[in-house]
Amino acid sequence: MDHSRRRMLTLASSLSLPLLAGCTGMLGSSDEGDSDSAGGSDDSGGGGSAADATATPTETPTPTPEPTSEFLVRTRNVMDEISWFGTQYQRARRRYLLEVKPVTETIAKLKQVNTLTSGDVEELRSKTTALATYVSEELAPHFELDAALRRGNNIYVRNFEAAVQQNDTAAQQDTLGRLDVFYTRATNESYLDQHLSAHPIEAPLHDYLSSDTQGQAIFGVSYPPGDNFTTQTFSDEYSDRASDEVRPHEHEFPTGQRVYAHAHTYDAGHDIYDHENERPNGIIYAFSDGAIDILEDTQAWRERLGDYEPAYTNVFDATVTREGRVDYAYVMANRLVTKTDSDEQFAGVPIFVQRFESPEAAATGVDTLFSTTLGEDGTVRLANREWTRVFYDYDGPNLYANLHQIGEFILVTGVSPRPHRDRSREQQWPEQLKLSWLGMEEPATPTPQSDG
Repeated sequence: MDHSRRRMLTLASSLSLPLLAGCTGMLGSSDEGDSDSAGGSDDSGGGGSAADATATPTETPTPTPEPTSEFLVRTRNVMDEISWFGTQYQRARRRYLLEVKPVTETIAKLKQVNTLTSGDVEELRSKTTALATYVSEELAPHFELDAALRRGNNIYVRNFEAAVQQNDTAAQQDTLGRLDVFYTRATNESYLDQHLSAHPIEAPLHDYLSSDTQGQAIFGVSYPPGDNFTTQTFSDEYSDRASDEVRPHEHEFPTGQRVYAHAHTYDAGHDIYDHENERPNGIIYAFSDGAIDILEDTQAWRERLGDYEPAYTNVFDATVTREGRVDYAYVMANRLVTKTDSDEQFAGVPIFVQRFESPEAAATGVDTLFSTTLGEDGTVRLANREWTRVFYDYDGPNLYANLHQIGEFILVTGVSPRPHRDRSREQQWPEQLKLSWLGMEEPATPTPQSDG
């Protein structure tokens, strides 16, 4: 079967549920609708009564809308959040500091006033409310922040108001001092690193990326457009807020590539040569500038990570299609490893996410890939979704991967020089991917019920 024919059948299959649901809505009408239909006029001009002739036509039933896939929603959340950090984060952090400044300036001014009035309270409340509005709308969707920053009329402002109403000068100065401490703390480097940091990113992006809730996953994310924003995400179980003070951290190879995989007993700044354990297959996936590379051991006997050199660079290049594409990013999925003798700590599996203007543009992109750079090698079911097994030329040898379209997205993962036919089930669907949002099981499609 040629690819275009298979794509049409796949598209028809993916649309079968909403189409049947729509047909059910049209065929299975209400009693009122059945009555109207049975008593309709005869266009041939015979036998209809006057009442029939003037009856209001039955409205065309609205087809049942297509249910939005939970997996599609999660993929949108992942891409939206990575894109926000890649394009808006630095501006938002600078703007936050600017929004706090009028609050701290007002507090400093009020400390110098001998007699405070309700007007002074309202002035302060207006400044804290402006800040709270910005925090709630721009920052709170991406970070876990103090409730007092998200509320203009917070406990500190209310206590100040009570002290002014009671004309208690000592209490007024005390509450202004507490206000000063809170808002000054909210701008220091320690607070910013703890609550507004993109290195690492915690909730909600980590939750979007992860299919489990046990804190076992770690992800590297890279938003290549523009400044090539690259960082990692992990659960706050491994942040310095927790009793375990060893945070997951990155390693940079002598050739410049970076990996995020582990949190173990070495200091965060330890050298890659401290690692004596190696990947059993001699391959490591790593971020480079705006791409993913495969690093391969160059020595016959592996003793340290410094022996690795890039063997395949920009490994997703053949799966890129730019027509109609609006965004793209890379995610590296891994199980968080805390032991230095585990060969899993550099076993990340990359995922390439491309977003298009519409599902139709994404489908066109897939067709373009199959007519230009990609070959098809059957299908495989992963998390109850059908992925197309693909292969493509890489300067002589082939690379092999899995491709899936969902809505306006094209997802590619499992890239490797190992052919599909030589992969075990674990190699085709590794645990690292199961820990990512790709591991969300697709629910079984219900069988549409007729109206009998």
